[in-house]
Amino acid sequence: MFDELLKKSIANMMNGESVDDNDSVAMHKKTVEDVDFMGIEDSGQTVEDQVEILISAMNVEEKVRMLGGYKALGIHGIPRLGLPAIWCSDATSGLRCFPDGTAFPAGIAMAAAWNPVLIEQVGAAIGEEFRAKGVSIILGPGVNIYRVPTCGRNFEYMGEDPHLAGKTAAAYIRGAQASGVITTIKHFACNNSDYDRHKTDSVVDERTLREIYLPAFKMAVQEGRSKGLMTSYNPVNGIYASENRHLITEILRDEWGFDGFVLSDWNSLYSTNGPIKNGLDLEMPNGKWLNMDTIQPLLESGKIEEKDLDNILRRLLGTLFKFGVYDRPQIDTTAQFYCPEHLALAEQAALESIVLLKNERNLLPLTTDKVKNIVVMGRTAQDTPTGGGGSSYVLTENNVDILSAMGMYGTDFHLEHVPYRNHRLTAGEKVQITGADAVVLCVGFQHYEETECFDRTWKLSKKQDVLIRKVSALNPNTIVVLSTGGGVETESWIHDVPAVLHSFFLGETAGTAIAKIIFGKANPSGKLPFTMAKRWDDFASIANYVDNPGAFSFVRVAYGQGNPEKRKVWKMQYNEGLNIGYRHFDNAKIKPQFAFGHGLSYTEFEFSDASAAKTEDGITEITCTLTNTGSRTGAEVVQLYIHDVVSSLYRPEKELKGYQKVFLQVGESQQITFVIKEHDLQYFDPAENGWGAESGEFEARIGTSSRNIRAILKFQYS
Repeated sequence: MFDELLKKSIANMMNGESVDDNDSVAMHKKTVEDVDFMGIEDSGQTVEDQVEILISAMNVEEKVRMLGGYKALGIHGIPRLGLPAIWCSDATSGLRCFPDGTAFPAGIAMAAAWNPVLIEQVGAAIGEEFRAKGVSIILGPGVNIYRVPTCGRNFEYMGEDPHLAGKTAAAYIRGAQASGVITTIKHFACNNSDYDRHKTDSVVDERTLREIYLPAFKMAVQEGRSKGLMTSYNPVNGIYASENRHLITEILRDEWGFDGFVLSDWNSLYSTNGPIKNGLDLEMPNGKWLNMDTIQPLLESGKIEEKDLDNILRRLLGTLFKFGVYDRPQIDTTAQFYCPEHLALAEQAALESIVLLKNERNLLPLTTDKVKNIVVMGRTAQDTPTGGGGSSYVLTENNVDILSAMGMYGTDFHLEHVPYRNHRLTAGEKVQITGADAVVLCVGFQHYEETECFDRTWKLSKKQDVLIRKVSALNPNTIVVLSTGGGVETESWIHDVPAVLHSFFLGETAGTAIAKIIFGKANPSGKLPFTMAKRWDDFASIANYVDNPGAFSFVRVAYGQGNPEKRKVWKMQYNEGLNIGYRHFDNAKIKPQFAFGHGLSYTEFEFSDASAAKTEDGITEITCTLTNTGSRTGAEVVQLYIHDVVSSLYRPEKELKGYQKVFLQVGESQQITFVIKEHDLQYFDPAENGWGAESGEFEARIGTSSRNIRAILKFQYS
């Protein structure tokens, strides 16, 4: 009970509206005063010329001031030079803080939609809401890989596979930046745990780093063209991410060609010289380590030079100028904010994210020819979570809960509500449950349980698994609606229930989307962006993780952040290497509870005419035909995995390299085409310190999940 009170207190602090402007807590109400850029007149100078003129006009104090954040969420302005302050805000699920915008689904739900076109539209809408409030920088999206299911921030990221995460993030970024805001892809890198994020050194070999933990960032930079990037809290191989030259300079800038700016996560610097010398541009939320008191002695000793500060400002100001941030009114008065169009888009994203995990006897959708009386119950039936806690949690008073939405869309049914009292049921409630034609049992975590700052439990909290078993024993038509940010323990109850929906955290339209799926007003089309295991020990990464990640500690959350003298860093070994998610389950031949990419539909799809052919612009072109052979309009996600038949180095059994979401009317067919290119076949060779693909035989495996392969096509690469 005490731990829960602490968690709620931390959540209230993170999401509170009454903190001081100078507080480093991310969530508080702000407004932006609309200011036009009043600085250097445009006389034909290039951006580079304008930046050089500004830098030469600054004194050292002004240069240093710009290296640290302003009022927790801003970049300092220089009034005498006409530069206004520029504002940032959280994050992937929508605008917070200025005040709050439309609450869209969480990042993991966006990945579950497997629809880059839709996610680009979501990014554009969120970007428009930022512009409507005068905020120029989105502190997201996040793409840290789902390494363990209990990471408190998995809900904010985009799953276990780097290809899916990268494509989803790149789409979001394209949409947001097209609306005029800069994205900051985060958290670079290997922030795969919130158990003790400031004090865990992610020890990972170079090949695993390159093949698993960095590709999504690379796609965000090269395909999405993100102009901002945020470093992570943790050290990587002994060096804090905020001063890790290998990551920030050698890989990000020199290899990938990143031409934007790099800012720190909040309170994640541990020195002054290291970040300045190794590529960081902005310390947030303020200049705790980058200020005149810390920098002046280094300038006087020659450890850093004024030109080091100038180089940072060239990157920071150059990006802001090139993006037009200083050349426009900060507030776009034509941009829409919290409008019907954005709410409709949020609902569509929610609908496409919901995954139908199980549907025995075709119990779903609920129709009047099958059921008349429905009991709705469970912890999240009325208190339906819209998002996980922390910096991506968008406060809104317009949430639609599952019970209310079922009342709106289930008018042809008789609905009864059984109040939630942990797992306890009265005699009368047992009679209600037994007498119903179906039970919709809503379970999950609240935002103060699944949040940044700490990990959550593997089992559902509050003994909700016990409640599931009790209810399913009373009624064989129990439908479980699971509202969590990732996978949880299901083996103790999954075989007792015929139908399960995974709804993740869907934003403010969560209840509406879930009700529409339950009553067949929409057809589920989401697919899991992670593997759901039968047992905790089935994950290879668990052997290299802590024994009890759900154990809460206030010391881990609050003590020693940004202070190297408080608590020591400890090593978190990534000894499982490439064997993350479905890669591990394939290699170890472990049957998952639900496979990566799994998701059922109310209709059926048939594959046919699969073929492979050589092309001029690619290695091989893969085609197949998909037909909706069922009785409902629906969508299927066609997934392409590549298998290297013979390799001199270990390679995973298969790896996702392409996917397409296809919407089909009843009886409609569509040809699907994938073009396989050289980079799809490559692996990182540590001996050569580079990428390469070996000649020989490969297989293109086409299916609807990592375990449901419908066609295997062999092809040669030379």
